[in-house]
Amino acid sequence: MGGLDVKLRLKPCKWCKRPIKQRSWWRPKRYCNRWHHAKYGVTYLVAQVLDNL
Repeated sequence: MGGLDVKLRLKPCKWCKRPIKQRSWWRPKRYCNRWHHAKYGVTYLVAQVLDNL
């Protein structure tokens, strides 16, 4: 009986494309840290405002 055969799921960060370990199947992580989440949100908001001008 070896160790547990756990499949490690990786998804890329939406900002920097660094692979992130997914601990939960029902709530995936999308960003590697909070700063990348904030930068993505701000750039998305600015892009939406500029597109509507």
